[in-house]
Amino acid sequence: MTKGRSAVVVSILCIAAVTAAGATRASISGRHVPSSDSTRVSDLAQRDVQISAWKKALAADSESAIALGQLAGLYMQRGRETGDETNYATAEAYARRSVVLRTNRNGAAFVTLASAMLAQHEFVEADSIVNKLIALEPDIPQYRALRGEIKLELGDYSAARSEFDSLYQQRTHLSIAPRLARWLEISGRSDAARKLLYESLFEAKRRRDLPLEQLAWFYLRTGDIEQRQGRTRTARSLFGQGLQVHPDDYRLLAAMARLEAAEGRPKNVIDYGERAIAVKLDPATLGLIGDAYADIGDSAQAEEYFKTMEVAVSGQPGAYHRAWSLFLLDHERRIPEVLANVTSEVETRRDVYGYDLLAWALSKSGKPVEASAAMNQAMRMHTDDPMLLFHAGVIEHSIGNNTTSRAYLTRALEINPKFNLKQAARARAMIESMER
Repeated sequence: MTKGRSAVVVSILCIAAVTAAGATRASISGRHVPSSDSTRVSDLAQRDVQISAWKKALAADSESAIALGQLAGLYMQRGRETGDETNYATAEAYARRSVVLRTNRNGAAFVTLASAMLAQHEFVEADSIVNKLIALEPDIPQYRALRGEIKLELGDYSAARSEFDSLYQQRTHLSIAPRLARWLEISGRSDAARKLLYESLFEAKRRRDLPLEQLAWFYLRTGDIEQRQGRTRTARSLFGQGLQVHPDDYRLLAAMARLEAAEGRPKNVIDYGERAIAVKLDPATLGLIGDAYADIGDSAQAEEYFKTMEVAVSGQPGAYHRAWSLFLLDHERRIPEVLANVTSEVETRRDVYGYDLLAWALSKSGKPVEASAAMNQAMRMHTDDPMLLFHAGVIEHSIGNNTTSRAYLTRALEINPKFNLKQAARARAMIESMER
């Protein structure tokens, strides 16, 4: 870089740094000030200013690995804030250029590239990228936690166990704790996962440098495990606190819609769901709203939402999202498509939720024996998820294994009697029928 270019870049980097510093809002007590609509607009405006500043730096030096890496990270953050997934592809492009220009001491760009591939469900490539990163910098625990997360997504639980066992002493780090908690949850240790998530949330609230979107995510993640384990009042409180921080967070709004659906409040589902899809058009949330309209007797409006959901699913790149796929199966829609899709996916992604979806698709396709074999794979980690247990119970009943079926269904209801309004009612009816 020439001396003249260097001066220009340094000047631009100073502007970006000042902008980033101004984006943090916290009270003197260290707690984040509750957000508002204007706060969200301000966050996005700040992000645009930062992106503009780093683009000027890149224009001054087109081979600046630093500028490319910073732009990659900013687009990743923008994708999380807005729900606009095109930002992930942009982040990927900038990060790829950055790591080509510089491999040593460029870990942040590698992490962004792996994260962008994760966000786009390119798990095998994400694994390859993080392996290269760890070969370059083997002593950074956060990188191993990222690899552990990818191994979880791929269903390589032996490798995930190895990674997370080695990271236990660093479990309080904010980039490690949620990933370790996910491992604990999948491996049947929900209480330990819950404790770790609360510790993470406490630390996140103390941090002045976290974007509001990230703080909201910690509320979401902690509320999610509470809801799954049947503590719906606590989950509602956590989701509500997250929405105070980030009122238009589509993930929290969708989580509230799911909670309201589980508790049988369809009008609230519609309210939260429509607020969520105003930010991000998520097919699973569209389906949830459709169910809510059906529950209040508006079948025409329900069908409109179902049709819109199917169009939205068809327009999504890559594999169907699993939540959308489950919705389609539960509503007897596109069963052959979902089965073909998940059959292909489990060739490389052999995690418990992939096998659960495969089992449910096989069951809906009238193949109960094959469904039972797939469900055995889904249950191999003894994951205490009521939905997995419900699917296992229904499938075992379909092949005549009533004792096993009753045990699964009973356990699902013990964990969370309201895991799903209609399916929990079905589980209770099945248990009563078998007992008679």
